[in-house]
Amino acid sequence: MKLFTFLFFCSLNCFCQNALVKNVDDFVGVDIYENYYYLQNSALHKSSLNNDYKNIKYGTPDVVDISNPLQVLLLYKLFNKVISIDNKLNFIAEYQVPFGTDLIASAGENKIWTYNNIHKTISVYNLKTQKIEIRSILITSKITQLKGDLNKAIITNTNNQLETYNFVARKITSTPLKDTQLSISMRNLYVLKNNKLYKEKSEITNTPKSIVSFEVQNNIFYYFKDNSIYKTFLTQP
Repeated sequence: MKLFTFLFFCSLNCFCQNALVKNVDDFVGVDIYENYYYLQNSALHKSSLNNDYKNIKYGTPDVVDISNPLQVLLLYKLFNKVISIDNKLNFIAEYQVPFGTDLIASAGENKIWTYNNIHKTISVYNLKTQKIEIRSILITSKITQLKGDLNKAIITNTNNQLETYNFVARKITSTPLKDTQLSISMRNLYVLKNNKLYKEKSEITNTPKSIVSFEVQNNIFYYFKDNSIYKTFLTQP
């Protein structure tokens, strides 16, 4: 038993020794090329670049979508603006979005999913035409996270439900989260629960306490804790 306890705490110490970057304001996520993104002093950073993106006019972005690394999207809620930048963090374009837009996610070329906290709906919004193309019915629970692609939107809400909406914004699935923490992308099968990382129902590893957010990409576990980003390699069961 003593040996097990010793090894357990050693494993946690190993987690904490692999800090990638410190003094981070928020961990944005990891793209398919294993680049990790984070916010620091109102600027967006990408691990493979020496430069960053900072918008002096609008300040710190409220939402950053990196699902398409070639066109990263940044939402500035107070100004009802979305900025798109390329894979080198260079400015591409600026778009107006409807008043009340609280969350965004990519919905394919020139389109985004939006959650409007005033109308309590999710929509597919065309950035070029500045028109809503599809809108859901009223959603009574406040949405806390939104991810998406061409075919669907995935949301979590204040009722601790994970829900999926199809391409015409109709809800097709609803799953209780049961005190589990999802990855930032909400696209893989990994969850955190009781300081353990699971893939589906299989336990992968013990984790440190107080993890704010995490992502798994190519069997690498990235996590955000104490204003620092760490990573460790996973061994699948």
